[in-house]
Amino acid sequence: MRCSKIVFIFFITTALLMQFIIPTETKKHKRLVISDISDIKEFKKLLRTKTNVMVLFVNDIKSAHSVIDVYKDTADAMKGQATLLLIDCMNSESKKLCKKLKVSSENPYYIKHYKDGEFHKDYDRSVTVGSMSNFLRDPTGDLPWEEDPTATDIFHLADGEALTKFMKGAAAYKKSLIMFYAPWCGYCKTLKPEYVSAAADLKGESLLAAIDVAKPGNSKIRQIYNITGFPTLLYYEKGQYRFPYNGENKRQSIVDFMKDPTAHMQKKKKEVVDESWSKDTDVVHLTVENFDSVLKNADHALVAFYAPWCGHCKRIKPEFEKAATKIKSEQINGILAAVDATKHPDLASRFGVKGYPTLKYFNKGEFKYDAGHARQEDQIISFIKDPQEPPPPPPPEKPWAEEESPVRHLNAAIFRNTLRKIKHSIVMFYAPWCGHCKSTKPEFVRAAEHFADELMVAFGAVDCTEEKDLCANYDVKGYPTIKYFSYFDKLIQDYSGGRKEADFVSFIHSQIDSHQTSEKAIKTNQDAGFGVSVQLAFDENFEELIATPTPTFVMFYATWCGHCITAKPAFSRLATALKNENSPVKAIAVDAAENPKVADLAGIETLPTFKIFKAGKFVANYDGDRSTENMHEFCNSHAKVKDEFTVYTFIYKKAVIDITNRHFNFIYLYIYVFLFIRMYIVHVSYLSR
Repeated sequence: MRCSKIVFIFFITTALLMQFIIPTETKKHKRLVISDISDIKEFKKLLRTKTNVMVLFVNDIKSAHSVIDVYKDTADAMKGQATLLLIDCMNSESKKLCKKLKVSSENPYYIKHYKDGEFHKDYDRSVTVGSMSNFLRDPTGDLPWEEDPTATDIFHLADGEALTKFMKGAAAYKKSLIMFYAPWCGYCKTLKPEYVSAAADLKGESLLAAIDVAKPGNSKIRQIYNITGFPTLLYYEKGQYRFPYNGENKRQSIVDFMKDPTAHMQKKKKEVVDESWSKDTDVVHLTVENFDSVLKNADHALVAFYAPWCGHCKRIKPEFEKAATKIKSEQINGILAAVDATKHPDLASRFGVKGYPTLKYFNKGEFKYDAGHARQEDQIISFIKDPQEPPPPPPPEKPWAEEESPVRHLNAAIFRNTLRKIKHSIVMFYAPWCGHCKSTKPEFVRAAEHFADELMVAFGAVDCTEEKDLCANYDVKGYPTIKYFSYFDKLIQDYSGGRKEADFVSFIHSQIDSHQTSEKAIKTNQDAGFGVSVQLAFDENFEELIATPTPTFVMFYATWCGHCITAKPAFSRLATALKNENSPVKAIAVDAAENPKVADLAGIETLPTFKIFKAGKFVANYDGDRSTENMHEFCNSHAKVKDEFTVYTFIYKKAVIDITNRHFNFIYLYIYVFLFIRMYIVHVSYLSR
């Protein structure tokens, strides 16, 4: 009998335990798609606090089921970078919201984007995780070419790995043309529609591919394929490079070339025949027929692979001819030779020639190395007298944005949101090729290191070759242009000081010193805009104030923040109400812009932010409505947990006394076991908040 009672108690208490634990675990799962907004006030509040919001309005859940799945996956992929909201317009509560937002009911769903609190545009790209993520990363940017629905006949290659796979896969069996381009390049933009049309005409016969080599991760490809300008088009047969395409950037010209590349080259020959290097010189002209036999008998041979139309080739030609004459007259052991790559593409392909002119050194007919450094008469002669392999070229310069440094690299998508939180920002607008920028960069980086731990100081950089519109907005006409920002647009001024580390450091210190008076001015509640019941906290005393065992509700604000000013009266009324009812919760406020230590400790990213602390530890964020009533309810919920815990503690102590004095029976035992388990759950829940 006793055993059956114990089993009974075990099952009852387990059931009760599951009742409390399961909801607790469910609450811990944070939904990445917000779906509980049905009121226009809640919707507007969300837009006030979030700057990059996408909303899926659904009129037919069944028809939009697949879209909803993609939308949820996108929310997961863009966690922390964008806010995704789902509104069911057929729901009775949300229907009014959809009507107020003038959402049509014609289609099963609509996707809209809101930026900086305002409607931005209807989403008009593919409903895929990749497309939606790309859009949310740069909502104002152009449609990526690989997402253009008219460009589906183009093989879009993302990186070097995709390029290699293409060469060994689809391109290994057909003729192919690869366009190396940059999204900002005007000529590339002009060529794109022609290239797309040509790809459609050649479908099933030849392959047209494209790769964006302006991406930071693709800089190595530019080096490997000698890409020095955009666009560059290279022709391949069965995955092997043959020669560059130098025809017009027109659909028909590309189609004609791909149908008969050899005929195209012959046509080119006729056009440039008068520009070929003259044979009436001491330069030896090589062809497929005599290439190996001539070079086999030469101890030292410097061979120039050229194209008659090439400007650089025209400049090296007289130097090459004068050097050849001098080598012959002085009986120097060696020859200078030339190959017209437009007439002999097989030779150019055999030795991997991808640009003109390309100079290669041969010894007894065997290729040794490239010798592109010898381009002047005296350099060429010195080289033939004593051939030495040139030092390897320096590694490609790493984009500044990929280097580790305290400098923040900004683009149009994050420029405003980053700077609006920073009191002292100095931003360098630059171009990667600019010499003055390169000399200023290390000084700028070293100066930034002085302030790496300062939350209210930032050194930023904008690459104007990538962010042309952003630079134009700030009237950038030369590089580098350096500007000072305070809270984004509260103060903007040109920086005209020196470009050494000490100059930048001194400038920031001067800005900090000039603001010290205003920083110290706000010391009273009235100056800060709060009622007398709100306690102001600072870097010096914040940790002491939240260390108390009772909960502390904190509002983090800034004097320049408009939403903060709106919330201050409600927060002041809350503080008064808590004080009048002798609540264990106290309300304090901190100017996060003037107290960087506190802002860092609390992880403040947006303002205003409301958090509750207990015993020096963070308990929970408050994300509700900024009304006195809702904040009061939130504070009371945290005060009640402590009260409930106190009651259960009292009952537990009484149970111990009763059991010790044997004043209990089976019913008492069951009640006490239940209360003990409930007390434990309350205790754990309270401590983990």
